[in-house]
Amino acid sequence: MILITGASGRVARRTAALLAGRPLRLMSRDPDDVPRLEDAQIVRGDFNDPTTLDAAFAGIATAFVISGQAPPGKRALLHKNAFEAAARARVQHVVYLSLKGSGPNALYPYCRDHYSSEQFLAQTGVAHTVLRMAFYLDMFLGKFDQLGVIQGPGGDGSGAFISREDAAQAAAAAVANLPGGILDITGPELLSVADVAHRLSVATGRVLHYRAESAEQTRRRLSQTGTPELAQDLEVGWFQTIGAGEQAPVANDYRRLTGKDPQTLESYLTAFPKLLDILHKAQTP
Repeated sequence: MILITGASGRVARRTAALLAGRPLRLMSRDPDDVPRLEDAQIVRGDFNDPTTLDAAFAGIATAFVISGQAPPGKRALLHKNAFEAAARARVQHVVYLSLKGSGPNALYPYCRDHYSSEQFLAQTGVAHTVLRMAFYLDMFLGKFDQLGVIQGPGGDGSGAFISREDAAQAAAAAVANLPGGILDITGPELLSVADVAHRLSVATGRVLHYRAESAEQTRRRLSQTGTPELAQDLEVGWFQTIGAGEQAPVANDYRRLTGKDPQTLESYLTAFPKLLDILHKAQTP
C-alpha cells in the first residue's frame, strides 16, 4: 500500500489522482479536505502529533512524504517525526518532496530546512528517493503588485522552474518506480525573473515587469507594510537563491522518470488557464 501525506494539498491531490487504481492511503490533518478516490483509505495524521503517525504508516510499503507547515527548522523536526514513524512501521521506501538547491548554506531558509530533513531521512536507514523540485512556476503569479511589478533581489540570475503539474507527474512516477537517490526535478529551460515577467506579459497581454532591488531595499519595503521578519527572510531568500543560480541548471531527471519533457510556462498556462486568476487577483485594487 502507498501512503501519501499532506493529501489535501495541490501536488498531493494530483499525485493521488495519477496513482488511482493502486492501493492508496491518503493522510491529512484535515481528512474532510482529502479527495475521495475509489478504494483509497483516508486517515488523519499530523506530523506534529507522532501518536497519529504510527497508525497512518502501519502496513505501508511506500510512503510519499510532502512537507508539513511550520517555520524553517521546526518543519525539519516535523519531517523527522514522519521518517521515524516510517522506520518504526518498517516502510520499505520513502519518497520525499524536497527543494532544488537544498544545502546547509543555501540562501533560501526552506532549502536549508529541506537539507536537514534529508539528513534525518538518511539517518533512519529506510531506502529512499529525494525529489528536489525547482521552485514552482505558480509562485511567480502571486508576486506581482497592482502595478504589474514583481520586485526583489533576484538580479539577473535564472532558474529551471517547474509546474506543479509536472511536480505531481514526477512524484507519481517516482512512487511507482522507486529509483532511489537524489533527483533534481526541473523545467525545460532557464528563466530569470525578468524573463518570467516578459513571458507572462506576452501570454496575458498585460504590462508586467521586474524591478531589481537589493536585499536591504526589499526588507525596508516589506517592513513598511508590517511584514513579519520571518516572512521577510523567506521573500528575500527566495529571490536571492534565484539570483545566485541555486535553482539552476536544467536537469534531465524529470524526463528519465516520466519519459516526457516538462511543460514550458506557456504550455502550462494553456493547460491550466485558471492559474492566471492568481495573477489577476494580485493586480486587483
